[in-house]
Amino acid sequence: MTGKAPTAEILSIGSEILLGETVDTNAAFLGGELARAGLALISIRALADDRAVLAEGFRTALARVDVVIATGGLGPTHDDLTREGVADALAEQLSLDPALEDALRTRMTASLGRMPANNLRQAMRIPSAVPLPNPIGSAPGWWVEHDGHVAAVMPGVPSEMRRMWTDEVAGRLAERFSLVPLAWRTVKTFGVGESRAAEMLGSLLESDDPLAGIYARDDGVHVRFSTRGDGAMLDAAVAAARDILGDGVWGTGDETLPEVALRALGHRGARTLAVHESETGGALLAIMAGSPSGAGARFVGGGLIAPPAVEADALLHVRLLPEDGHGRSRVDVSLQGVAGFAQEQLRIHGSGPQRLRRAAFAALDLVRRRLGEPL
Repeated sequence: MTGKAPTAEILSIGSEILLGETVDTNAAFLGGELARAGLALISIRALADDRAVLAEGFRTALARVDVVIATGGLGPTHDDLTREGVADALAEQLSLDPALEDALRTRMTASLGRMPANNLRQAMRIPSAVPLPNPIGSAPGWWVEHDGHVAAVMPGVPSEMRRMWTDEVAGRLAERFSLVPLAWRTVKTFGVGESRAAEMLGSLLESDDPLAGIYARDDGVHVRFSTRGDGAMLDAAVAAARDILGDGVWGTGDETLPEVALRALGHRGARTLAVHESETGGALLAIMAGSPSGAGARFVGGGLIAPPAVEADALLHVRLLPEDGHGRSRVDVSLQGVAGFAQEQLRIHGSGPQRLRRAAFAALDLVRRRLGEPL
């Protein structure tokens, strides 16, 4: 492993996150961005809109990691307390910044015709905070350095946060730290259980570099290898995993199973695909509707109650039948039209929407295995 990556923690601020009213998409975005930038994310915490909780959260995070990335709590209302939380954590006093006040008055007067008194809170800062511009919102962010540690505080509105991250924070982090970006590759399988994949891969998963992890997804089991060192080691690990897992591997990297299936159909001369499903709640239709065809066949439609009233070179049918015990279900899949007729019965585990999506992916995997070229 090349060097030691600076450590980071994400603080997602807002009681609405803790109550389940808001899905924390900001943390998901920032997790990937931090890895690509070369920081080692060790924790993501959701904090309530409470001044004491926020002060403790910032104080603890700044003591244990190099970089704290915070989102949310920078609005103009009484429960937007991130500024106060940082001030308390660092034992600094908030005061009105004349330059921020002027900019805010100009912005609010232009949009509302007046300056609401509450918005003045957004022009407050502590002495160690450098304001981060927010051209598409009223809340400036903060860049704070304290005892060799950094806190970057950004708005919770996703569009504002992403722009501030890209335009203001990422570059500052690159200048402040010697960052070695993390590189990773993912080997994607279907029909190989998580425990079985781990057993097959054995010592390949025990390496310190590249690091390996196994993750169960609706479209199968993914094996991810990552390194901050020599990319050749990453390529070697991926090649070894593909050899071991064999026909269970359907793709690597950013490929999706619908794309792979459509490409396999195109390889056999099919230009169009229609789907028909039973007892799956339209899961296959939903998956296919959002899948670009690329160089493969094109999805043209489908049906739930009856076969689709469209002409296509291939028709894919999936039927889900519950079975007793341990959340198991039987999936009947058939493919007709291109390259004759293929039919299989498979068994999957899962419940609710997960079970429906796994049945749909099982149908697409049949197409991949019967028609696709070897990887």
